[in-house]
Amino acid sequence: MSFVVVDTETTGMCPEKGAELLEIGAVVVENWEVNESCFFSELIKPKRHIPVFITGFTGISSRMVRNCPGIEEVIPRFIRFIGDRALVMHNAPFDLSFLNHSCQCIGLDKLTNPVIDTISLSKALFRGRHNLDIVLARLGILSEGRHRALGDAMATAKAFVKMVKLLGQERLGEFMKG
Repeated sequence: MSFVVVDTETTGMCPEKGAELLEIGAVVVENWEVNESCFFSELIKPKRHIPVFITGFTGISSRMVRNCPGIEEVIPRFIRFIGDRALVMHNAPFDLSFLNHSCQCIGLDKLTNPVIDTISLSKALFRGRHNLDIVLARLGILSEGRHRALGDAMATAKAFVKMVKLLGQERLGEFMKG
């Protein structure tokens, strides 16, 4: 079975209020192993200026994205990359809201891929909080490049593989939406 683990960086919290995608990162998990050589990573030039606090959080500045493509180029490439594979995300509603809003902005349909939210897997295994840093620490995963899309996608992929091993592959269907 093959999955695509996805993360996004954005200019804010809500696409309906004007926040935009800044970066999409994704990595493939095949046969329960992270395939680090099969990945997608693209910065996106937003239509508006990047807020200072977002640059502080992600390290992505307006200067970095000045010559990058917009969503009208990046989203179709991303859709080709994911194909019909199931998507895995940490806090999937957030990332999906931006991905689907971006699709609609350029005249494409929303994504219809099945989705697994690693927060749901974490809740099935652990008590307490389930933000990505806490989940990674519980699983003993060191992550590089936190708060950049590809770094977070890689970390989430490693967490996904470990949590599926703890839960058992046969239970994965319980967590798949769509």
